[in-house]
Amino acid sequence: MTAASYPVIRCDGPDCHAETSHAQATTSTEVRLWTDWHQRPRGRDICPDCWKAGHR
Repeated sequence: MTAASYPVIRCDGPDCHAETSHAQATTSTEVRLWTDWHQRPRGRDICPDCWKAGHR
């Protein structure tokens, strides 16, 4: 049996349930660097689709 622990980021956009992770990431900052996710003030994470839709 194996176990893994990895950071997952969930979108804070309106009615969005998207989430992402990266196999080699050890922090949420690394996940954002290797994906197109954005962090807004107060720690809100926005997925690329919500970002393009203007939900900032």
